[in-house]
Amino acid sequence: MKITLLSVALLSALQCMADEDELEHIVVIAPMQSPLLLQTDPKLPRQPLPAQDGADLLSSITGFSLIKKGAASSDPVFRGMAGSRLNIITDGGLTLGGCGSRMDPPTAYITPQTYDTLTVIKGPQTVLYGSGNSAATVIFERDQQRLQKPQLQGFANAVVASAERRSINVDIKAGTPDYYFRVAGSHSRAGDYQDGNNTTIHSNYKRWNGDMELAYTPSDDNIISLTYGRSDGEVAYADRMMDGSLFDRTHGAIRAQWALSIGVINHLDAQWYYNDVDHIMDNHSLRQFKPNMMMKLPTSANPDRRSQGGKIVFDAQLNTSNTLKFGLDHLQDRHRNRSSMNQLNNPVQLMPRKTDGEFKKLGLFGEHELSLGEHQQIISGLRIDRWQAKDLRQQITMMMKKAPNPTANTTRKDTLWSGFTRYAQQSENRSYFIGFGHTERFPDYWELLGGNRMAINSSSAFNTNVEKTNQLDFGIQHASTQWQSNVSLFYNRISDFILTDNAYGQVAMQRKVTRNIDAETLGFEADINYHLTKYWQAAASFSYVRGSNLTDHIALAQQPPLQMRVTLDYEQKTWRVGMLWHVAAAQHRVAPAQGNIAGQDITPTSGYGTLSLNAQYNLSKGVDWSMGVDNLFDKIYAQHLSKSGSAVSGYQQIDKVNEAGLTLWSNINWRF
Repeated sequence: MKITLLSVALLSALQCMADEDELEHIVVIAPMQSPLLLQTDPKLPRQPLPAQDGADLLSSITGFSLIKKGAASSDPVFRGMAGSRLNIITDGGLTLGGCGSRMDPPTAYITPQTYDTLTVIKGPQTVLYGSGNSAATVIFERDQQRLQKPQLQGFANAVVASAERRSINVDIKAGTPDYYFRVAGSHSRAGDYQDGNNTTIHSNYKRWNGDMELAYTPSDDNIISLTYGRSDGEVAYADRMMDGSLFDRTHGAIRAQWALSIGVINHLDAQWYYNDVDHIMDNHSLRQFKPNMMMKLPTSANPDRRSQGGKIVFDAQLNTSNTLKFGLDHLQDRHRNRSSMNQLNNPVQLMPRKTDGEFKKLGLFGEHELSLGEHQQIISGLRIDRWQAKDLRQQITMMMKKAPNPTANTTRKDTLWSGFTRYAQQSENRSYFIGFGHTERFPDYWELLGGNRMAINSSSAFNTNVEKTNQLDFGIQHASTQWQSNVSLFYNRISDFILTDNAYGQVAMQRKVTRNIDAETLGFEADINYHLTKYWQAAASFSYVRGSNLTDHIALAQQPPLQMRVTLDYEQKTWRVGMLWHVAAAQHRVAPAQGNIAGQDITPTSGYGTLSLNAQYNLSKGVDWSMGVDNLFDKIYAQHLSKSGSAVSGYQQIDKVNEAGLTLWSNINWRF
């Protein structure tokens, strides 16, 4: 079978280079392996400060931005798109947060160092992982490779940094060629950080996780695995009146990958997964309680969410020029809630849970690759999804009062189509592709039910239209012995774009309006790497997106500015030093009080630039020590998409959640 976009070949070459080099390189700009796809090792040390959750890790990839609300649980944004427009997959399954105000996006439950591979597929250029991936598909995976002999292998990592950050991560695998057992765990905590003005930001957190896997591996092509995991934590936020005091997650899965010989079908991949998230937000556990107009007593809210599903995929070799992947997937998603306005006398833990929404999806899909020669392919995909959602809210909150829900017990059903086709060509040192993709995205829980959403003509947003995206993508990659470059361009036209509008009509500050508009976005990502000499290497990355609200004839909200990162490194055999210059332009194209489920525009912002330094030393075989200083000149700045500040008792009032000031960190990686 021909290799699409040379991605596997490039990855193999990079792995061979890594195996020959004893020093693990600090990732400052994660390199693209093709114009369409990126794969990186989440266990590698990184700058800025090594990632503590999935969103932090994604921020090292060109084109990603973060909606910051403190030190943890940020919402990732790619090409100006957030929420369910980013399809986040962990080991083949979905983890969906429970908080109606996005305290716990899916990436908040991901500890990067316990995974082996992060894959990013840009745009709607795959149908294998579900629909709605208008921005990108993000996949965190653990390798399930058979051991070639009885052995023990593992990874350990420790991080110490400013703001009392301490974390440790361990991942151990042991077994024989027929069986293996794997256990991974982590514990991380940090205190409040200070911005460049020495203002303390309410941002402390702590979290832990543990995962186990038992696998039966009778041959290289056959594996059956069972996995189970638990995690929990707490996070303080600077942008709201409540914090997250519980992030309890339970995960389980079974997966079978089996070689077959049934006609043209040669492989089967079947899996079932279960994720349960129990989340508590309150105004008293992580901050000094102070009564206000909305919360006169200690208050708690306790949403929980259970998602479970399955997937079966067949690989078929139709002939020497045609390969096919096809299958089906299923999802069941239930969200419940309970809350107490008087936690002291009526604890939320003793109250009954009420289901407010249920979602179901059944999807059929297929991806076909036609080889036109040794270096040319046409790759196409098509999927159909049958969605069903039920609104089980009997009452909704309007103007701080309860009112009947006009869509109570209503069930809606929609059939969605998604597909793509692209042409790809490779030569000895160059590859490129051009592709067109269409995806239809069913409104997610937060757009339909969460956070007191309403429509223009109804107090319920349950009948919001499906979002439809058409995107044109082009990418080219060039590599030589001295320099490598990668450029991706896109144009996006979106019908019935789902906009969260807090300024529509007279409902500002009381209710969030969900409405459909027409929109377009266009932009690019570019990475360049140049070897100046044997020891000196320079790299740069650029990303830009411009979005327009075609219905209102204004800017599309929540778009990041032009960003650039420049690095310069000097490397010897066992040590390395480097610098990172991160620059963001001013953003004047804003739509105040409009945005998405993760954030809304506030005001225009000025640009900024920060300088960071790092160093790395190979202590012994398999042990690397890296250290760095972020924001060397202690600059006061905030990302454009960061949230506005909230009044937190005992803390200085802030206008916006600023980034940390000068930050020192040290990181040790041990692979054995």
